[in-house]
Amino acid sequence: MKYFIIAVVLMILSIFCQASSLLASQPTSSNFEIFEELDNVLDDEENPDEDTIGELDELNELNELNELEQNTEVEFYEDAEETEEIIIVKFNVEGLMLREGIISEEVLRLKKFFIVKGYEGLNESYYFDKRTKEVVIDYQSKNGLIPDGIVGKNTFTKINEDMEINKIVIPKLDLIFIIDSLIPEGNFIVINKDNNTLYHLNNKQLIKRYPVATGKDIKYTPEGKFTVVNKVINPYWGGAGISKPIKGGDPRNPLGSRWMGLSIGGGRKYGIHGNSDKSSIGKYISLGCIRMFNDDVEELFDLISVGTPVWIGTENTLKELGIVFGYNMVTNVDSEVQHIVK
Repeated sequence: MKYFIIAVVLMILSIFCQASSLLASQPTSSNFEIFEELDNVLDDEENPDEDTIGELDELNELNELNELEQNTEVEFYEDAEETEEIIIVKFNVEGLMLREGIISEEVLRLKKFFIVKGYEGLNESYYFDKRTKEVVIDYQSKNGLIPDGIVGKNTFTKINEDMEINKIVIPKLDLIFIIDSLIPEGNFIVINKDNNTLYHLNNKQLIKRYPVATGKDIKYTPEGKFTVVNKVINPYWGGAGISKPIKGGDPRNPLGSRWMGLSIGGGRKYGIHGNSDKSSIGKYISLGCIRMFNDDVEELFDLISVGTPVWIGTENTLKELGIVFGYNMVTNVDSEVQHIVK
């Protein structure tokens, strides 16, 4: 509007100059009329009518809305950046040592970590094979560790640091229940023979997972739905027909410090128990029982009671029972260490 007024003024001045000779011969009142017209135009600018005021108000409102939207968008992205979280699920440095011959869910996670690091030739399975050992030795050599091919406290610590620094996310497997109506209420145990892992649950909520050893032949550890029928502290071992009996509490006792007998075999043939050989955990090595670290079995012993359901099987068998193993968008959170990086 202002530029329009200026243009009108210039045009009037131009006309005024061109007609100056004529103005000299015209009456004085005509000169006053021209200047009054110019004053009226300028007055319109200083005192705009209602339509002009309405247009200006709408323009101001639009500008304010645009500024508000821009500020809101900036704040949204700033908030998103501030709240974005990456959950790093660390390896338990005090947990099962991983080495050639071990079968474990943690072996699969270890392989996934090395694949992210660029190592090739690794199959995504639960078994710690020769190629996995070679990769571990190479990683240890490059990171100032003893290159023995065994993943223990120091190597786990280095891997955890690497995951945190580089924001490498290697999730744990989820138990996904495909038939909710079949899930037992309260305490509940699932044993996956494919990855030698015992899962303690309360209904669908995962409480904790434990490494175990199972039968050295796939047929030795029974599969199906069972219950805990008895609990014994420092159980007596009868020798299983291959050795002399060993009394309870003896460090040589292969049943360890606790026994939880299963409903198959009357609670005396098959059970969840401790061990006298830590190196056996994570392997296919038993005559059919489920072995645990003594500290782990003592912890679990105090948490479950007689009558607790125990489901055992390979992943195919457990799928038939209504449980599959995979990765959920919303995962069960257990008691193991997690770290959040912002």
